[in-house]
Amino acid sequence: MSLLVRGGTVVNSQGRRAADVLCEDGRIAAVLEPGSGVAADEAVDAGGLLVFPGFIDPHVHPRDPGDTHKEDFAHASRAAAAGGITTLLVMPNAVPPVTDAASFRRRAEEHGAVAHVDFGLWGLSLGMANIDDLAGLFAAGAVAVKLFWGYALDRESKRLVYNSDDCTPDDVIPPASTGEVLEICRVVAGAGGILGAHCEDRDILDVGQRRLGRAPEDYTELNVARPEVAESTSVAVGIELSRATGCRFHVCHISSARATHLVRLARKDGLPVTAETCPHYLLLAADDCAGKDSAMKAYPPCREPEDREALWAGVIDGTITSLGSDHAPHTLEDKTQPFATAPAGMVAVEVMMPLLLDQMTAGRLTPERLCWAACEGTARLYGLHPRKGAILPGADADLVLVDPQATWTIRGEDLHSVQRHTPFEGYEVRGMPVMTILRGSVVAAGREPVGAPHGRLVRREVRGRS
Repeated sequence: MSLLVRGGTVVNSQGRRAADVLCEDGRIAAVLEPGSGVAADEAVDAGGLLVFPGFIDPHVHPRDPGDTHKEDFAHASRAAAAGGITTLLVMPNAVPPVTDAASFRRRAEEHGAVAHVDFGLWGLSLGMANIDDLAGLFAAGAVAVKLFWGYALDRESKRLVYNSDDCTPDDVIPPASTGEVLEICRVVAGAGGILGAHCEDRDILDVGQRRLGRAPEDYTELNVARPEVAESTSVAVGIELSRATGCRFHVCHISSARATHLVRLARKDGLPVTAETCPHYLLLAADDCAGKDSAMKAYPPCREPEDREALWAGVIDGTITSLGSDHAPHTLEDKTQPFATAPAGMVAVEVMMPLLLDQMTAGRLTPERLCWAACEGTARLYGLHPRKGAILPGADADLVLVDPQATWTIRGEDLHSVQRHTPFEGYEVRGMPVMTILRGSVVAAGREPVGAPHGRLVRREVRGRS
């Protein structure tokens, strides 16, 4: 089958131009001058619209298998399609997680049966407990391996343990020491992979908690218990381990000015260090979370206005390579608990691109820079380019048609996840995905998923500087 997307403005990271896009057999066959008159089985009128490559969300926690009452992969991938995302990279917080090549193959088969968009899989580092399995994970096609730096893991389920004081040593796999992380970096470097890390230093978090003297009861107290220095310290150590080993070290959900500065310096030194941030860190400071404390609770927390501005500067100058939602749903009952006991995480995959497109239409960043961070830069980082992330002949025909004038008031009831609530309830955005095309087939139109699931696994294939 062939599809012609005609009359739109094609966006790549290097510029925009009026063009038609011909898709054949799931790939982009040609980018043509407007009105070329080429024939196709189907045609889509993109007049007045921006035509982006399919957006990529590299940081989603679908809870599948495991806590599927909170989210499952079928719903997460439908929500992604509705929000303009054509590729999801799945974090390993399911039960059981992806920790070796065998579990990678099982999860790929399970998700492939229900995927409405394409997907890649992260593996999970268990410290020294699965260090010998990491090379096999990368060989199987894992896009990266995640290290929850400083956190213990339940020995049986491999769930993240937020409060190890409630466990006996026999119950948990202890956090990896710095020396052990050095060894993990060596193995990841040898496999040509990426080590992505949740960067919050455990000892500093423990000191912050003791300083507060109780569980944080609001967002101000959360920043006391989880201060910026916890993040920047872990980032600094990770940079030095990257320097020592050549490991591609990636900072997940970076939240602070200081950590961003450290990444910028490392990249200027030529180190293979990258970073991702999320819409809530770009749009909110701690004071903005007042009154929505539990709904906006995330680790690391949103910080100060100067941190938010530093993150924007990092996106604009390329210090921050990638944007992710950190989609981590909990039930409404969970998220309406008192702040001290409410879990961290939010429903975000479907609203990520509308929020960022709104910033684009407001002039905060150009379409080209958004295309880099949400498409090409992310695809290059995870070894998916040129198949993903750009509108080029031979690439997968993943396209998102964006109406820069369309508006939407974000409502939880309109979402497509299992959990239909969002801390961005009531936000008015301008600039919307109005059609999502996966490998030449329409998978969402007018913010509604369409068609049967036909997403596929994508594997990391190449190594290169991002």
